[in-house]
Amino acid sequence: MHFQQINRTDPDKVFSVIYNSDATAMTVGEVVAWDYTTDADGVSVVTPTTALLPAVAGIVADSSIAASAYGRIQIYGHCSNALVVGTTDVAAGDQLAASNGAKTLAKATVTGISAASDTALTPFVAGQAYTTTASAAKKVFVRCM
Repeated sequence: MHFQQINRTDPDKVFSVIYNSDATAMTVGEVVAWDYTTDADGVSVVTPTTALLPAVAGIVADSSIAASAYGRIQIYGHCSNALVVGTTDVAAGDQLAASNGAKTLAKATVTGISAASDTALTPFVAGQAYTTTASAAKKVFVRCM
């Protein structure tokens, strides 16, 4: 794990080094899940699928990660460029969840994950309101630790 150095003007963030098990590159802001389908080594990540939605690892952080290469994901803190998509209005504070077969986040109730009124928490919270049908970079709070 990499902890961001103390800086009064930047929010706290935590990162993890991962290995891209997908056949394609992962770009900044994409959501990834631990690869417990094939590798199960605690380092490899892939695009979230139905079986791996509960195993979300974090958001690709600094730069794109080529297929079969190592890189960093953000696992905690404010992220200003998480890829989101939604066909309903999303308000700041709404819970977000990984989308099946995509590397984006969507409003948790849309994906069938527990709503904010339930006791279960999703690893992502919208940091700003938005409505978008295409992938867009938005502010999100990440808690995948």
